[in-house]
Amino acid sequence: MDVTSADQPDSGPAAATVRGVTAPGVAAVRHRVTGAALDAGLDLDRAEQFTIAVNEVVINAIQHGGGSADVTVTAGLGTVMVTVRDHGLGIPADVSPRLPSPQTLGGRGLWLVQRLCTDVTIDTSGTGTIVTLSAFATPA
Repeated sequence: MDVTSADQPDSGPAAATVRGVTAPGVAAVRHRVTGAALDAGLDLDRAEQFTIAVNEVVINAIQHGGGSADVTVTAGLGTVMVTVRDHGLGIPADVSPRLPSPQTLGGRGLWLVQRLCTDVTIDTSGTGTIVTLSAFATPA
């Protein structure tokens, strides 16, 4: 795993990218995301929900997108954003963020992500997928 930081000026958000995340590195990504979410002002429940969503996307990227993922965490006052990039063949057209039937094994990750994040974008092509997830602190 390779980590690069691109800290912005004091008033701007700070970003760090972890490149080449594989299964053994997922726990470190979760810790980084939770810390960034808390630093951004999300309450503990919201930070944990966001971390669960990011975990789902990272695991999907590793399992279905070529064996590793690049994860960028950007946090600023009141907001945290995570971008997960893989280098697989893209998400098949028949995969959707709908809740599958109870008899179906798996397939709940994107559905769960849509419910746990404020904003989710998915850009997929034959050269990989980029998923961007955002969460915002609730004003006091």
